[in-house]
Amino acid sequence: MQIVLVDVDHTGFPNLALMKLSTYHRRQGDDVMLMRDGRLPLGAARIYASAVFSWNREKALALEALGANVGGSGVSLSRVLPAEVEALPPDYSLYGIDYGLGYLMRGCIWTCAFCVVPQKEGKPREVATIDQLLNTSSQRRRPFVVLLDNEFFWRERWAIARLEEFTARGIDWCPSQGLDVRVLTSELANALAASPFWNLKRTRRQITFAFDDVATERRYRRGVELLLAAGIKPWQLQSFVLVGFNSTLAQDLGRIAIIREYGIDPFVMIYRDSLTGEARTAPALRDLARWVNRRLCRVCAFRDYVPNLRGPTRPSSLCRTMVPSVQ
Repeated sequence: MQIVLVDVDHTGFPNLALMKLSTYHRRQGDDVMLMRDGRLPLGAARIYASAVFSWNREKALALEALGANVGGSGVSLSRVLPAEVEALPPDYSLYGIDYGLGYLMRGCIWTCAFCVVPQKEGKPREVATIDQLLNTSSQRRRPFVVLLDNEFFWRERWAIARLEEFTARGIDWCPSQGLDVRVLTSELANALAASPFWNLKRTRRQITFAFDDVATERRYRRGVELLLAAGIKPWQLQSFVLVGFNSTLAQDLGRIAIIREYGIDPFVMIYRDSLTGEARTAPALRDLARWVNRRLCRVCAFRDYVPNLRGPTRPSSLCRTMVPSVQ
């Protein structure tokens, strides 16, 4: 049979569910085709479509109307893979990637109002070993594993043991969903600093922590200072900044200033409703994201940023002043 897998989000990041479906069907002797748009080939025996992000729900539902089996957190939190498919290793050839991808643990210790993980994944628990996540077809000199875990620090001793295993075995790793600065201890920070962590593309020794709520400033500062004391450099750190949910623009600028005070790179993420996919945002927040994420905050203050200049404009021309500022 011809099986069509549709990656509705088309972000360039591999879809783990589709990769497992590919393994399942190829083991049945089926032909598998990956599509990254809504055009479907004629004659497919079965079509699966996955949308991780809620703003692509309408595209996914349009495919469902054409007969596709549709899932993903962007469509429904209750539609999950059959247990026998979930247990399979991903088909790395589907996306042509040469690194391992998956979860060591699932669930979260928090119940943040803006996050679907507790509802989607339930209580935190271990689901795999590092060996189960290795890509055995990879030709890399050193194995590389990209984790999708949402709360890697759920248990201190467990996390330290995994970090020590990465280090001892020479396995490069990336916590792609970020790590939780709020629960850091000196022992965790030291184990993390000693481990071979990398960013997603394995081009830079950088890891990400979130600073999503101004109320967590004390814990954020404490965690950052533990990381710096463990020997991690400021340029090796990035902090997500959630905006458009429960903070004012002034509070957003305040968090960005705190992050930059430590020499860390901020990265603004605009909140989108998990049901509708709509961003609760004003134009000022889109401008804020552009000012921060294009690193224009290194050049000028936000009040001096000129947001109406678009296209291939030189960064310096987007600012009224060239005096570096964190305001």
